[in-house]
Amino acid sequence: MKLPTTHITTLTALLCMLLTTNLYADVGAPFEVKMVVLENGETRHIKYNIHSGETWWSSTTQWQKIEEPEPISRSTYDYTMVSTGMYWRLIRVDKLTGEAWKNSSGRWVKFTTKLKEEEVKK
Repeated sequence: MKLPTTHITTLTALLCMLLTTNLYADVGAPFEVKMVVLENGETRHIKYNIHSGETWWSSTTQWQKIEEPEPISRSTYDYTMVSTGMYWRLIRVDKLTGEAWKNSSGRWVKFTTKLKEEEVKK
């Protein structure tokens, strides 16, 4: 059985629309979530915006914003979150500049570069 050309055209158009919808489903959706499990079975969660760097953490169902000591630029940020027994660690990296911060008691602390001894003497 051969389908009429109009049916084939319609089916092709519908298939293209379906594939395009799935392809662009995440465009404009910058929020992601990560979670770790502590040694005692409790969990810690973060929610973050990959472009603004804004980050929230939670051990329950209430988000608490991680404070920024200074404004950061709009960029693309990556997060690494690990459990270390009864504690958890979180690091944020600006993928365009390489700048990095660690979460310390609900506040971002920027990593700095340690100067070599001869650079300090200059």
